[in-house]
Amino acid sequence: MSDLSDWEQQAHYETDGGDRVTLLRQGEEWAICWSYPYPHNGSQVVPYGQHGGQAVDAFVTSREGKTLTFDSRTAWQNGSV
Repeated sequence: MSDLSDWEQQAHYETDGGDRVTLLRQGEEWAICWSYPYPHNGSQVVPYGQHGGQAVDAFVTSREGKTLTFDSRTAWQNGSV
């Protein structure tokens, strides 16, 4: 994945708990960046390749507080990502 400065922000939101979620696009490529506040203090970028629909669906599902099929923070905290 290239430097994130090359990516365009398509949408962004922040939760009451301080999580920040950004939907990114570069040409045909899509990704979501999850940034976590203290005590986690980290960011995770999940590439979706050319599957923009899946990226948008995951972003909207996350924003609406629904359960994700893949919970990136749980996986990240458990060290599986």
